Amino acid sequence: MAKYFDKKILDEMNEARKNIFAQRKAIYKKYKVDILDTDALSALSIFETVTQYDTDYNINFARNGEDAMSNGVPIEQKATRVEGGFTKTGKPRKHAGTDADFQFHAMGDLDSDRYIFAARNKDDLSIMRIYDISNEHNRKIVLDHLMAERNAWLEKSIVDQTKMKRDIITLPEKVILEKLNFSSKTIINGCCVFRDHPV
Repeated sequence: MAKYFDKKILDEMNEARKNIFAQRKAIYKKYKVDILDTDALSALSIFETVTQYDTDYNINFARNGEDAMSNGVPIEQKATRVEGGFTKTGKPRKHAGTDADFQFHAMGDLDSDRYIFAARNKDDLSIMRIYDISNEHNRKIVLDHLMAERNAWLEKSIVDQTKMKRDIITLPEKVILEKLNFSSKTIINGCCVFRDHPV
């Protein structure tokens, strides 16, 4: 469905764009980091919350390698956008709090010493939930699920190689909530943080 606006609204949007571009230019000039990159924005949002309980946590802005690091431990981190907790009419939304799907490349490196999964609100991009996973039992559940997804993707691809173009597999939030054990659940910056380890 097409979505057009009149010139006055487009001028307003363009002024906002100029301000955003100016901020991006200043940061890029200083650090050679494009803060408009979706991964960079997600990482910075996660950083703001995770450093409240893990002061050694830091994020990697390089295109390759681990997403983050803490105390020498590499971290795989994924963020996805979800609807808020309420409908447009203000009623609680069905499946709110359980509807995130964290995406991986089927043939990517799926095993990690620590995973951080973040669900972000589509409306304001605030982080609503973080799952910080590093104990062996929970990591095995995550990896086993992802390996099963990889194998299913490979089987589909053998039958129809056109399916190989889209190599996305997912870890649903429901799997995390139903199968993993967390030792703490806290609210930080309005975000519900689930952790399976002390930091």
